[in-house]
Amino acid sequence: MKHGALQSAEKYTKTHQRKKRWYRVVTGLACVVVFCTVYALILPAITMEKGACEIPEHTHSEACYTQVTSATRTEPVCTIESLNLHQHDGTCYDSEGNLTCGYADFVVHQHVSACYDENGNLWCPLPEIETHEHTRSCYAVPETDVPEVHTHTDDCYTVERGELICTESTEPAHVHTDDCYTETSALVCEEDHEHTESCYKTTRELTCGDTEEPVHQHTDQCYEQIKTLICELTTEPAEEAEPAEPELICGEKEIILHTHEPYESPEDPGCYDDDGNLICGKIQVLEHQHTDACFETVEEPADTEALTCTLPEDEKHTHTALCYGTWELTCDMEEHTHTAECSTAEETEATEETEETTEPEEEMSGTEIDPSLPVMGTAYASGAKTRAYSVMTLDADTTGAADPVSVENYTTGATLYYRTNENGEWTDVSGATDIPGDADFKLKISYGNVPIDTLLAAGGKMTYTLPGLLRNATANGSITSGSTTVGTITVANNTVTLAFDTTWLAKQKTETNTVISGDFFVEAEANLSQVGEDRAGKIVIGDTTITIDFAGDIVAQYGNVDLTKTVSAISEETDGDYLTYTLTVKAGADGCPDVKVVDRFAETQYIEEYVGVTVESSATNDTDGPTETGGTGSTGSVYIGAAPTEENPIPDPAGENPTKPGTLVWVIGNMAANETRTLTYRVKLKDAYTGVTAKENLQNTANVYSKTYQRDSDTVTFTPRAGATMSKVASTFTPGENGGGTITYTIWVKANADNSYVLDNVKIVDALDGSLQKMNGTLAAIRQYLSYDETSFHLYKGGSYGQNGSSGLEIMEGTTPNITDRDNDRKKNDSFTYYVGSLAPGESKTLTYTVKVEPGVFVAAGNKAAQINNRACIYTDDRRTDGGVWLNGHNASKTIDRKAWSRKLAGGKQETASTVSMSGSVYDATGGSVTKIPSPDSSFTVPAGSYKYQVAANEAGDWDLSSASMADNLGSQYMEFVGYVRVDAYTISSDAPGSGLDDAAAIDNLSRRTPDRTVWVKVDGQTSFSFTPVQIGLNGTQAYLLTYYAQPTNIDGITQVAVSNRFELTGEVGIGNFRYVLTGISAEASVIVAGGNSFAAEKQSWYYEGPKATAGDFAKGALYWVIKVDGTVLPKNTAIKDVTNAVGGSAHFIRDTSLVGVYTGNLGTKSLADYADLDSLIGSNRLTALSSNYTVAKEGNYSLTLTLNTEIRLAPGDSLYLIVKTEPSQLPAKKRDAFTYNNKLQSRSDGTNWLDHNTASKTLYGSENIFKELGRVFTYPGSGNSITNIQPPGTKQAISTDALNGAAGTYVAWQIHVNYEGSLSGRHRVVEQIPVGMEVTYVRMWWLGDKYKAVQQDHKPTFVQLTPEEIAALGGSWTKYEKTLPSNNAGTQTNYYYTNGQQVIWDIKNLVAGGGFRDDYAVEIQIVCKVTDPDVLLGGVSKEFNNVVSLQNSEGTTIGSDSNGVTIEKQTLSKQGTYNPETNGGRYPFKIKLNELGEDLVSGEDTITLVDELSETLILDTTSIQVVNTRTGEVVSNWTASVEGQTLKIVLPDNLPLTVTYETTVNAAPGQTISISNNAHWKGYATPSGGSVEVKDFHYSTGGTAGADTSPSVTVKKLDQYNTSLALPGATFTLVEGTYANGSFTATENGLSLTGTTGKDGTLTFGKENGQTMRYNTVYCLTETAAPEGYVMDAVPHYFAVAKPQEDGECPTFPNGVTVWYQSADYTYQAYNHKGEATVEKAFLDAGGNHLEKIDGAYRFGIYAEANPTGNPLQTVTITYANSTVTPESRTAKFTNLTLGGTYYIYELDDSSQPISGNVPATVNSSSFLVTYTNGPAVTVPADGSAAATVTVTNQVCYPELPHTGGAGTIPYTIGGFLLLTGAAFLLLYHHTKRRKEDSVSS
Repeated sequence: MKHGALQSAEKYTKTHQRKKRWYRVVTGLACVVVFCTVYALILPAITMEKGACEIPEHTHSEACYTQVTSATRTEPVCTIESLNLHQHDGTCYDSEGNLTCGYADFVVHQHVSACYDENGNLWCPLPEIETHEHTRSCYAVPETDVPEVHTHTDDCYTVERGELICTESTEPAHVHTDDCYTETSALVCEEDHEHTESCYKTTRELTCGDTEEPVHQHTDQCYEQIKTLICELTTEPAEEAEPAEPELICGEKEIILHTHEPYESPEDPGCYDDDGNLICGKIQVLEHQHTDACFETVEEPADTEALTCTLPEDEKHTHTALCYGTWELTCDMEEHTHTAECSTAEETEATEETEETTEPEEEMSGTEIDPSLPVMGTAYASGAKTRAYSVMTLDADTTGAADPVSVENYTTGATLYYRTNENGEWTDVSGATDIPGDADFKLKISYGNVPIDTLLAAGGKMTYTLPGLLRNATANGSITSGSTTVGTITVANNTVTLAFDTTWLAKQKTETNTVISGDFFVEAEANLSQVGEDRAGKIVIGDTTITIDFAGDIVAQYGNVDLTKTVSAISEETDGDYLTYTLTVKAGADGCPDVKVVDRFAETQYIEEYVGVTVESSATNDTDGPTETGGTGSTGSVYIGAAPTEENPIPDPAGENPTKPGTLVWVIGNMAANETRTLTYRVKLKDAYTGVTAKENLQNTANVYSKTYQRDSDTVTFTPRAGATMSKVASTFTPGENGGGTITYTIWVKANADNSYVLDNVKIVDALDGSLQKMNGTLAAIRQYLSYDETSFHLYKGGSYGQNGSSGLEIMEGTTPNITDRDNDRKKNDSFTYYVGSLAPGESKTLTYTVKVEPGVFVAAGNKAAQINNRACIYTDDRRTDGGVWLNGHNASKTIDRKAWSRKLAGGKQETASTVSMSGSVYDATGGSVTKIPSPDSSFTVPAGSYKYQVAANEAGDWDLSSASMADNLGSQYMEFVGYVRVDAYTISSDAPGSGLDDAAAIDNLSRRTPDRTVWVKVDGQTSFSFTPVQIGLNGTQAYLLTYYAQPTNIDGITQVAVSNRFELTGEVGIGNFRYVLTGISAEASVIVAGGNSFAAEKQSWYYEGPKATAGDFAKGALYWVIKVDGTVLPKNTAIKDVTNAVGGSAHFIRDTSLVGVYTGNLGTKSLADYADLDSLIGSNRLTALSSNYTVAKEGNYSLTLTLNTEIRLAPGDSLYLIVKTEPSQLPAKKRDAFTYNNKLQSRSDGTNWLDHNTASKTLYGSENIFKELGRVFTYPGSGNSITNIQPPGTKQAISTDALNGAAGTYVAWQIHVNYEGSLSGRHRVVEQIPVGMEVTYVRMWWLGDKYKAVQQDHKPTFVQLTPEEIAALGGSWTKYEKTLPSNNAGTQTNYYYTNGQQVIWDIKNLVAGGGFRDDYAVEIQIVCKVTDPDVLLGGVSKEFNNVVSLQNSEGTTIGSDSNGVTIEKQTLSKQGTYNPETNGGRYPFKIKLNELGEDLVSGEDTITLVDELSETLILDTTSIQVVNTRTGEVVSNWTASVEGQTLKIVLPDNLPLTVTYETTVNAAPGQTISISNNAHWKGYATPSGGSVEVKDFHYSTGGTAGADTSPSVTVKKLDQYNTSLALPGATFTLVEGTYANGSFTATENGLSLTGTTGKDGTLTFGKENGQTMRYNTVYCLTETAAPEGYVMDAVPHYFAVAKPQEDGECPTFPNGVTVWYQSADYTYQAYNHKGEATVEKAFLDAGGNHLEKIDGAYRFGIYAEANPTGNPLQTVTITYANSTVTPESRTAKFTNLTLGGTYYIYELDDSSQPISGNVPATVNSSSFLVTYTNGPAVTVPADGSAAATVTVTNQVCYPELPHTGGAGTIPYTIGGFLLLTGAAFLLLYHHTKRRKEDSVSS
């Protein structure tokens, strides 16, 4: 049974499947039959549905062609001459050859394609000249001639032996004696006799077994070296010279584009003053690139007879006229032959023509235009659709055309307006009274019913002759029809010409229009001569009469009259100086009655009189008076009037004894139209005005009057110029015969070339005594030996700056100098005055004179050089009581090399005694007098420990010192002289030692010579001596060398003492006939004498301690110093001084608490560097504090002295330590600062002389180990080697453009300085933290310190390549980069660096701790980062990026860090309105420039979205959108646009520089003032600066109208909302006529009601077909009733009206809610539909489930077609939370273009861009969240297009964050903790019990 049932079931199944297959076949065949049948039935209907053929039948004939009779070619006409460049002449330069005219004689030009012909040959005659502006790199600062600062060398010191520091003994360890030897004797005699001792040879053999070592002999190295300064040169730096001016080294001429701006007002003078003088100080340099004006079109006749036909002439073809020459098709019609299909269309066309009415519509009147815009015109076309034409044919050949159509025959109305100022409102003259004669007028003329055929016959031209009452009319602009330009308006000779585009006219005709109407405007001024005495003007235009009521005395008050005034240069004549003025008066086109000119000076103190003008009126052109030219009638008259007043601006004659100069009145009388009169007059200047330095400006104002009305005014200012320059040069000192000499001076003076007059009575005043302007003169002690040589003064013509001497100059007759003796010393050495006479502009003269120098100068100067200072000044006008007017001054300083009177050297300590032999005369100076010793010793002994001294006196041997005293005084109880002074006398005939030699060289020079005589003087046991050469038998002019010795004495109780002794020369000396008295010329030397107590002191710098909260005197912290004193016994009164200001460096101060402590002890094996600070040192317990035994004295802020009150004995190995701290005066604030603080140590034990020890130094650095600096911020275009600095470079680091990887963008270069202090060695690691929003581009070694030059290449610092083990030890994911790049001074380097996220590291090896000066062993690394921050790139915000770098040693310890911030602001979007009132009318175009560099703005994306928000007053035309590549100009097509309300969004390609342009229509009537705004920004970001366009008071004008009579229409363009380039067919609309009020629309009964559907092009037009006539100024409701398939219907009605001006010229107003179209008769409405949409929103919860407002970050969502997606999402959207903003502001994001009725799935995307399923933790923005979905993730788009449910995606924080105190969320933590504790306790108990059991068992 079961089997049977299964068989039945199987049979049933097969039968059922067979039936289904047949059913499908039959159904398919039925569908085919139905389709074929229906198609066959509707085919005839389709054929009949075709529209009537609108193309006329036409075949081209010869009449359709025009022969080309001429050809044109373009030739360049641009030449250097045609540019009218300024040509320099002599007046363009000053006397030094400097360009002063202010104009360049060239233009900046670069050859471009226009500079070459079609064959590529350069035709351009202009040289290529580039602009160049000098930067810092163009200059080098020369080294200033600063006297070299002397630095003491070893030669500056005497070195003596101090304390024995050698530990080796000088005693021998073993000395062999006789006992050490064994003697043996051997017989050597061979004779046979009794042997004696001589017969034996005795030998000694050493048998002691000891060795005899060489005995150590102490040398200088065995003793402490005590250096005594003997050098007299100062180490103080000389007064710093003025910094040298930078020298230009670039070799290029600076060329900067500049155009002189005209003078506007005193507040805005531009480049000129009000007299037209150039004041900007710049040179006008223009740029020229070829334009159309640089070429001309040359017309050449064409060959009209050449056979051009290619067909053979036979029976099939006969040549006609068309076969010869060249012909162009000029017929407007296309060839067409009607077929059968055209016949029905033709019949329909005929029917329509019969039914069309030709009655004109209601007259159209124009409206006012914006007064600020030029007059324009518009044209209206009636009939079929309005089309815009871009091709104008106004220049078409109109030969044979009829005369232009006269507008007078078609005038329908006229209105005249006026305004009283340029920016005023236009007012209708009708009813207006007292209209000013100088008002602007605007005439509006309306015309109508002009036949198009008539216009075409006239070549499209209409003319209108303006009324005679108007003149100087302007009407240059365009005629527009709607927004289409259809013609031009011009005015010439008071005739207005309207030239229409004939193509447009012809098109109107083909669209069944026969006439046009319109209006136009012209602006003009009144022709006052046409105004009658009744002040009324009348204009008749057609049937319209316009009357104008003018105000006042029309011509006198408003007629034009111009006045100009000029002044010449000063004319210097025998009887005085004069200025010449010209007054030019020009009457306007109306003439001018009763003209007078009043001329007056503002200040008259320097004006003597108007020449030839008196209080009596006299005719012009008298012999001496003013002259008048021009005019057609008699000349005028002049007189001197009194001062003008407000009541009487034209003064009457002044009467008797007027106050000069008075007021000049020029009476002209009546002036004819365009008449010109010129008056030339002179004024005499007072003598005090010229000849001296420039006085005040002379300002003169003239006013011109017509009757009593002031009509014009002009002021000129004469600016006097008077100046001079000078130079003064001192020649070298020329020695004379008697020890003196001369110095010749040259003074050059020159009057400035632009002086206004001759400088009179120019004098030179020169002073040696400092009396001129209190400048430093020569010291009186020196000056007493100087005198001006009054016979040496000579004056010459010419010369130049820096003139030295008179070579090549022509001598001229001079004057005698007046030499003053101000101090009554009867010497001519104070000052002189010398008159050089007058100096004409540009004239120069040279004066030379000599100053005599007596040899006494050398006596006064002593052992120093003689400085001679004097100053010269030039003056004018000696008649002034104050000594004249100063013009210029110049200092001169001359140094005469010193005379070396004496030098002294102290030798080192003699270790052994020596004997000095004597021969010759010997004298004794140990008593009160000097006596000769009759029987002297022949030698004397110099004991060990003595010191040798040598003195050279009068080394040049040129002075007689025989009577001068030679004395030396030891000045110390611890030294006395030994033995005798050796005096060597030399006669120096030639080759004397130069005074420039140092002391040792000069003394050596004498000692190598053979003396003429040697004398000995006994000084043994003395502490001083004195004698004269004559006392010891020496006489005459000789040089002397003295050699003598001194030994220490009484030194047992002292440690060390400095003994200084001074050699002095005093008394009478002579040279030649001159005798002088020397007063204490000395030479000094010092030695250090070691006492019986050993002593050593040393100072060390320790450390710096920063400021503390309770810093007290140490607000800037403290520098710690340690003084270590060694010795066995430190005697009482031993003093130790700390001096902070003795040796240069930065200042640091001694404070009251500077002595930190005094200690004894020793540091053992450690050094001071082993202790970090005072606490660690004291804590070591190595030192014991001394609390007394000393006193401390502070001397100012720079020294501290510690004096021992008692003797201190130091234990063996111990030292005395003084710890001192000082406060630095300044701390390094900048990273490269390095301040060195020096601290000198001194001591004394004798209570008198301080002994210098060492100087310790401490340097504080702004950054010691590492610091970071900003190199530069720059942009890179993505190719080439050019970069652009957007922040000035802070360093000169170059950029490796090759390493930028071709990526355009903004970059920041930093430089990292390592080892600045020079204390690091070996290998170190740099750790760089790149700021978020940047990415590293490259890292490279850039620079090595100078000391590395001496290091071998393989030992120089380089980057280290890390081993795999080292990389693994770093942890994390690191990427290795290896780049080989050039460096600044280290050659090409291979740079290794490693990145992990924002962290970058690299290791450097081979650092050297060389110390020395800063930077010597430094390394500089360059790191370049690219800006990627979207807030900067897309948001245009200014953001600071802080870059942190740290340095680690080889152990990984951070030893230094630094940071550097940079603020970046960048604009990748800028917008501008490109509205042109002459052409745009009511169309407002915009331009947006994007991504100028073409960089990757959105990382990882190929596109970027531009958002543009338009105000409600703008209507977007999406068809006008165009995108081009800014760089190449190529059109870009891969973009899509979408529209939502007033917001335009364009999805554009990233990585390209783009320019987006589009047009909008202004939703306002002409003349209506509205506000328009437009804000562009990148999607998700706010509008940046420069992204907005706002015009608050915008209005436009149609200017004039022209067009055919028509009715309005509306065209609907149906577009995809998210892709506006996609037109949508199949949308159905209804159009209903009605009214709109209070937000409600009411249909008009029996009004127009239409329905239609958009076609394939997405358009639908209402109002063009019969029965569809729409009306102007009527509200229509346009409603979508059916959407295109797959789209959501937009059922919101659209209300609109097409506006047209009414009788009053104004358009009616409409209520809010109605869109009003003002631009033309055809209104285009763009309607948008979209497909299905789905919305997602974001929500947040904390870990406890509580609501959170937001968590910053960018959250991305994807929409998928599957519930479990595996591929990429269909779309992604983002919601971004940043600070206080959310993008989008709605907090929701929308998915678009979804299929209606489709089901989709919306998921949030994690950080790996993977969809997140619900209720699972996920990582978003690097944070962990639990993600849940509400109303999702599945969402169904309703089929009816209604809104789908919004999917809410909630992110709950799930990272381990402890909840708030007391929160319910603590329970899991509490329970978990309790369980862990319990478990731990259990385990402890278990193990404890188990152990006890085990222990029990074992026991």
